[in-house]
Order: sequence, then C-alpha cells, then structure tokens
Amino acid sequence: NKEALEALGGVEGLARRLGVDTETGLTPEQVKSFTETFGDNALPEKPMKGFWELFFEAFQDLTIMILLAAAAVSIILGLTVERNYSSGWIEGVAIFIAVLLVASVSAGNDYSKELQFRALEKTSEGDEVCA
Repeated sequence: NKEALEALGGVEGLARRLGVDTETGLTPEQVKSFTETFGDNALPEKPMKGFWELFFEAFQDLTIMILLAAAAVSIILGLTVERNYSSGWIEGVAIFIAVLLVASVSAGNDYSKELQFRALEKTSEGDEVCA
C-alpha cells in the first residue's frame, strides 16, 4: 500500500533497502537470491473449468433462459389448450433439444479455448522477460 511504501522512503528507499540499483536493475545473482527468498514472480494458475461447469454456465445466458421458458410454455399449451396429447408436446421438446445442443456446442467451444490457452501458456513459460 502507498502509506507503507512512503514509510520506507518511497521507491528509492525500498530499492536502497533491497540493494537494487534503479538505473541498471537486478543482477542475475540478485534475481536468483530474490527468487529463493520471495518465490517466483508469477500469478498462481487458476483452476481450469470442466466441460460440465461450462455446460451449466451456458444456461445463465438470457437468450437460453427465454428459450427454456418458451419451451415449457409450448409444452403446457400443446397439452392443455390444444388437448393434443399425441403431438402437442413436440414443438416444446424440439426447443429443449435445440437449447441442449446449443449449450453443448457452446461448452465444447469454451472448453477447447481453455485447453488452447493452457497450451499457449505452457509454451510461453520458458520465455524470460527483462524490464
């Protein structure tokens, strides 16, 4: 936080305490020492979402919710108002099947993207960046 940094004398004071030259940066020995002392300077990897989690997240979409409601209404109206028990349910069930298909494709695409992103992260792990 800013108050703690100011208490140490700002950026320059902190750099002095750590033995770092703000003009030239860290030496390779300092990098190794700081890594051993403070750990890697990396964000923790967040857990990957599974297919089923992505599948159920697809149902949070407003369009999918509207289609599910329309399917339920279609089934209810087809069976009660039309009193056609042999085929009054078909349109509603077709909408349900379409929604399941869309959710499956959406989850499959998202899962594939997650796998590709993880693979990309793995290939870039060895890259060193000097600032």
